[in-house]
Amino acid sequence: MRTSHRTIRKLIQEEKSKITDEQLFCSSQFAAYMTDIVEAATKRYRRKSKVKLLWDSSEQADVAWTDNRIIQINAGNPLTRSFPTRALRADSILGLAGHEAGHILFTDFTMLQVYTQALSAGNFYPAEPKGLPPLQEANLQKMKECFEDKDAGAIRAVSLIAHSLVNIMEDLYIEACMMEAFPGSFKTGILLNNLRFAEDIPSVTEQIAQGSHDVFIIVNLLIQYAKTGDVNNTDDYKGKYLDALYECVPLLDEAAYEDDAKARYGAANHMLVLLWPYMQSLIEQAREDVKNGTDTLGATAKEQLADSDGLPDGNGSPAQSKKKFKHTPGAVNEDRDTIQKVLDYEAGRMELEKTEDISEGDSGGISYDRDFGSGYVSQAAEDIQRMLTQLAEDSAYTRYEEELSEELQDEASRITYGNIHRGIHVHVNRMSYVPDQFRVEYQKVFPALQPISKRLQKQGAQILKDAKEGGKLDGLPFGRRINARNVVRNDGKIFYKMKLPGDQGDIAVCLLIDESGSMSCSDRITTARAAALIIHDFCKGLEIPIAIYGHTEYDDVEVYSYAEYDSIDGKDAYRIMDMSSRCCNRDGAALRFAAERLMERPEEIKLLILVSDGQPSGEGYYGTAAEADLRGIKQEYSRKGIRLFSAAIGEDKPNIKRIYGDGFLDISNINKLPMNLGNLIIQYIKQKHAA
Repeated sequence: MRTSHRTIRKLIQEEKSKITDEQLFCSSQFAAYMTDIVEAATKRYRRKSKVKLLWDSSEQADVAWTDNRIIQINAGNPLTRSFPTRALRADSILGLAGHEAGHILFTDFTMLQVYTQALSAGNFYPAEPKGLPPLQEANLQKMKECFEDKDAGAIRAVSLIAHSLVNIMEDLYIEACMMEAFPGSFKTGILLNNLRFAEDIPSVTEQIAQGSHDVFIIVNLLIQYAKTGDVNNTDDYKGKYLDALYECVPLLDEAAYEDDAKARYGAANHMLVLLWPYMQSLIEQAREDVKNGTDTLGATAKEQLADSDGLPDGNGSPAQSKKKFKHTPGAVNEDRDTIQKVLDYEAGRMELEKTEDISEGDSGGISYDRDFGSGYVSQAAEDIQRMLTQLAEDSAYTRYEEELSEELQDEASRITYGNIHRGIHVHVNRMSYVPDQFRVEYQKVFPALQPISKRLQKQGAQILKDAKEGGKLDGLPFGRRINARNVVRNDGKIFYKMKLPGDQGDIAVCLLIDESGSMSCSDRITTARAAALIIHDFCKGLEIPIAIYGHTEYDDVEVYSYAEYDSIDGKDAYRIMDMSSRCCNRDGAALRFAAERLMERPEEIKLLILVSDGQPSGEGYYGTAAEADLRGIKQEYSRKGIRLFSAAIGEDKPNIKRIYGDGFLDISNINKLPMNLGNLIIQYIKQKHAA
């Protein structure tokens, strides 16, 4: 082995410490993990979903959104990044996914579109508020006058506020449904995000000082109340904004947890009437936009309104239309308190700083608190560690394979290929990172091939077992010891000998596949690929070192390293799936490379098997000169102890036989190629351990 597993483990730990949040949270593994969790929830209601993650750390970037099927999450959003530990950041992302899954399951997108379109047209849906006190009735009439006058600015401003109000109540509803249906990780993440989100909303006096629109201040107070059951009023503000909040709160509490979305739309309509006196500056800005053809209102909302992302786009009815939800605010408040303690505990940690000395204490000793705990165990922490390890392993193996590729190329450059290949460059190709699609394709085809490998392994396993354990070899035609029981035999095989325990393997195999264009005919490359998969599994099962190469020629001789003796990432079988017919074949150069690789092996028996469908045919490399080169290579490496065979699977068998002589394997039935190659290896195993 080129390296030890201890070295790899050390490399994995080094890679693990380097993995950033962006690498982890935007990895395919984390996306698959999130999709599995979300689908576990949505499939309960026969709704498919998928999670995609991206990274945008800008302050104004969107956080998460869904189209009623695909959930997209910006893992680099400021809210998630504000948490001090990776486990909490993972829980935050899980909470965002749970929130969007809640919309998929419980939001009626069709009814939401009806409400939005009606209000944009100057109409109330499902109905305008009734039975209002005189002041509110006056507000309603003024609003209706703007609608009747087609006041585009007023309608735009009212629609924006209505959208926020509905969003607040819809979020409350779907989050409450999710927390009741899935009280584990989703609930933790949702509450975690809500508390941190509310903390970041400026106080009332800060918003006033910043020049926020009156109505935006009130909406922000409603958002804080909805997410935490309280508002950020550290300055002890008393005034009209809190008065407006207290008027809206009963409407929000009554409608937010109703299964019928119309109740929320009706409550939003009523709140619009209450907030009408506070909308005037917003309406004037909207009117200026209409006049100038601009949209400064949208930018202002993005800057001043805490919940400016709004409701998701989509269509259709909710996956679970009759939730029959029963809100239990006491239980949720207790959970909020627990999560808040975690945030307080985590946020209290100090950053590392440089110090010159350490002060001495007054007394020493040790005391124990066996009941200590932060009050919270991250639901995602174990999974995050598992994924970090997987990412680190992938990175470490990729680095290892890159180093192996460099060594292969260096080795190819050092080989003397002979005058006939002068000026020819041999380029070694090996995937350091294997895309997941190769694993998927492998899993489609290998189940049908595995029984052949298992059958071959069964034949070879007993031979190797006997060789490892030792024993009595009987019925031999000559020897020093005679078995009296064999005297009656007429064939003279009356001798026996004792076999001492030995090494299990002592044989190495190299498979070289012709990937010339003609291999595309009659499923030759398909059969060769299947044979490579079977022989690779067979050798791995019996712990026989194996390398598998493909070769072709474009301007250079291209050697494709599919399986290596020293590969440790366990993905060589997937690499073989990339084997295909390509261009020409300059067999001599590829054969020398494979033979030199095999020569480095310490095993006594070295088998080199070339699978080809014809004569060499490369740029300036063909005919009798090319044949002479191949015969010379066979003779040279045979003297060096390599058993070279050429398995002929095409129509050019007479020429291949002329080249390789006693190393020629006539594969009359191409479908028997895997068994023939496997039996050839088993034959040499027998010869080795019978000697």
